[in-house]
Amino acid sequence: MKILLRVLKITILIAFAVLFVFPTIWMFVSSTKSVAEISREIGTIQSFIPNFSNIGSWLNPYKEMFSRFNFSLHFFNSVLYSAVIVFGSLLVNSLAGYALAVFDIPFKKYISAFLIILIIFPFQSVLIQIFIIVNELNLANTVWGLALPHIGSAFNIYLFMVFFKRIPKELRESAFMDGASDWQVFTKIVIPISKPIFMTIGILVFVGSWNDYVWPLMIFTETGKYPLSVAVNIMNETKPVYLNQVMAGLTITTIPILLVYIFGQKYIMPQNTSSGIK
Repeated sequence: MKILLRVLKITILIAFAVLFVFPTIWMFVSSTKSVAEISREIGTIQSFIPNFSNIGSWLNPYKEMFSRFNFSLHFFNSVLYSAVIVFGSLLVNSLAGYALAVFDIPFKKYISAFLIILIIFPFQSVLIQIFIIVNELNLANTVWGLALPHIGSAFNIYLFMVFFKRIPKELRESAFMDGASDWQVFTKIVIPISKPIFMTIGILVFVGSWNDYVWPLMIFTETGKYPLSVAVNIMNETKPVYLNQVMAGLTITTIPILLVYIFGQKYIMPQNTSSGIK
C-alpha cells in the first residue's frame, strides 16, 4: 500500500511539473521560429522541439523585436526599478522587523497585531488611494513614485520579526559585552546569519516588482519609462503582431526570474542560527 501511494504521489508531482514546464518550453521554442512555423506546428509535439536544422535563424525573432521596439531601454527600466525596490524593501522591513523583535518599544504587541491585520488587505484594494497620495506629492512619473508604495510591506516586516525572534539573545549579549553597538550587532552578527530570510524576501520582492503591471501603467505617463511587463503588453497590441517576437519578449522577461531562483535557491535553505554560540 505504501509503495502504491508513493508511486501515485510521484506520478502526480511529475504531472504538475510537466504542466508548469511545458508552457515555458513552448514559449522559448516559439521564440526561435518563424510565425509560419508556429502556425503550422501548433497543437503537435513538434511545437515543443526547436528547429535544429536551421539554428542560425533562432535569433532572428529577437533581432526583429529589438529593431521594432526599444526593448533594451525597458529592460534597463525593469532592472533599475527592481533594484531600488528590493534594496529599499530589505533595508526598511529588516530594520522594522528587528526593532519589533528585539527592542522594548511601546505598544509592541498592538503593532504586531496590526501588522497581521494589514496583511489581510491586498495592495490592489488601496491602489486608488495610494495613487492620489503619490500624485499629491508630485511623485507621479518618477522612480520614487513607483518604488515607495512597494518598499514598506507588513508581510515582509512580519517575516523578518518572526525570524529575528529565533536568533538566540546570547549572541547579542556577547557582542554587547565586547563593546558593540546596536547597529554593529545588526550589521555584523544578525545580517550574516540571516541570509535565508533576506534572500527569501529579496526573491519575493524581486519577482513581484519585475512582474508588476498595473501600478507602473498607472504611475508612468511616458512610454519610455515603462518596464518590461508593460512593454511586452504594448508589443502584443502593436499592429502587426508577430507571435514569435512576442514570445521572444516574454522569454527575455522570464530569464532573470529563472536566474534569480536558480542562484538564490541555496540561500533559502534554513540554517541553524544557534551555531555561533560557544
